[in-house]
Amino acid sequence: MAALTQTIAPALGELSEPSDGSLSGAQASVLQAAGGGGAFRFALLFLSIYYIRPQDWVPGLAGFNIVRPIMLLWVLALVMERSRSPLQGWLRTPHDWAMLFLYSYVVWNAPSEAGAKMGMLSLVVFYYLTTHALSTWERVLGYLKVWNVLLLILAAFGVLLTLGLDITKGQEMTDYYQGRISLGTWMANNPNALGHTVVVAIPLSYLLYFWRGSATGRLIIFPLCVALVGWCALETESKGAFLVGGILTMLLFVVGRPRWVQIFVVIASLSAGMGALKFLPRMEKMGDLRSDDGVQGRLMAWEMAQTAMEQNTTGVGWRQFIALVDWQEGNYWHYADPKSTHSSIVQIGADLGKYGLFIWLLVLWTGLRTLIFLKARNDTEERCRRAVMSMLTAYLISGWMINREYHTEYYLLVALAAAIHRLNIARSFESDPDESENAPVIMPWSVPALNYMFQPEDENEGKQPNSKARPLWNKLNWIDISVGVLATWAFIEIWDYILKNL
Repeated sequence: MAALTQTIAPALGELSEPSDGSLSGAQASVLQAAGGGGAFRFALLFLSIYYIRPQDWVPGLAGFNIVRPIMLLWVLALVMERSRSPLQGWLRTPHDWAMLFLYSYVVWNAPSEAGAKMGMLSLVVFYYLTTHALSTWERVLGYLKVWNVLLLILAAFGVLLTLGLDITKGQEMTDYYQGRISLGTWMANNPNALGHTVVVAIPLSYLLYFWRGSATGRLIIFPLCVALVGWCALETESKGAFLVGGILTMLLFVVGRPRWVQIFVVIASLSAGMGALKFLPRMEKMGDLRSDDGVQGRLMAWEMAQTAMEQNTTGVGWRQFIALVDWQEGNYWHYADPKSTHSSIVQIGADLGKYGLFIWLLVLWTGLRTLIFLKARNDTEERCRRAVMSMLTAYLISGWMINREYHTEYYLLVALAAAIHRLNIARSFESDPDESENAPVIMPWSVPALNYMFQPEDENEGKQPNSKARPLWNKLNWIDISVGVLATWAFIEIWDYILKNL
């Protein structure tokens, strides 16, 4: 790895464009290899590695750090091909600033031994790289389609495991969870994680292939996707995944529908839908959760996390909270047994405190605000808007039931929304193709980068705004702060309500 870094480092020093506008041999080679979309291809490659994780189950790749060389080459391709987001600059949207605030808070608050500075840096870098790689609506849509395919592949791995074909070597974990299928990857090494992951493919497949789709998409592709995901989710027997799937399915028929349809769908979901859920595996225990050993353990962890948050306003530090629970199994006592909170919300509250939870939720709100108020001009934009909104909603709901608070998924979802926001802002101005094509490359680590990072909002002076599309808000304001405070208060109240009434 050190040799690879040493090889790439000199190339990074040659990224500045020559004053005469010509390209060096190294630059031309990279551009040719990138094929004009190298950054986007690396974004897809990274997403694939994140979900499929061949380094976890392919012989010979165990322990190999695949991500670092991908990140280095990704940066190289992004800079060399000059096809960044049309709204150029690293800190140009509310999402960018909220992400910077989160990183600064985590690093400031973390103990020195936590390694938060470098641990969080890579996650934030992936956010910025993805935001700039998704520089057109077509790329955003393509990214979503690949994301959906990856979820379907995970579901296929799970289904094949039930048929005796163990591709990811997950049988050992499946046996440990008493037949509830799990994969041999870090992302899906337990049934709840696998269930919550793949169930998102149902609304995503609907929006990509059924909603205003072709006959093939509606009659063949979408039904196959639902069958595959449904089979896998059933085999995980994850109660939380069933609930998330039901809520997301209901939202598909509520968002953007006439008011009478929304009322009918909500009533039908609360009556027939909730009744249907009871027939799913392990859902009969939902009526008496207090008697479930797993739920009891989670509640004890939640109580400890609540105490940690109340005693430490800024939390105990990044990745520092661990619930140590004493519990009895028959005549045998387990003393100081580590117990997961099984909740991103609760874990963030204990690790980062109320202020950290506020910033964490604020980042998600910036993404949701973009999508809620976006006025799509065509089916592609509306498809992307609804798809990303469904994924963010699923992440928030699942955040109460599984630990994914520090996963890259959080940063990629917000990056999708931020990329859409940049496209929406940029389209409000008439762009000059020749000017954008010949725009100089300014490196973020050089002195001129200060101008690049903090370009004033009137940089488009002289261009006439497009009257058909007005830009969204582009500064964090009192509305965002108010929503963040309200969301933080509401989540803490829900947390306390569950502890007192479950």
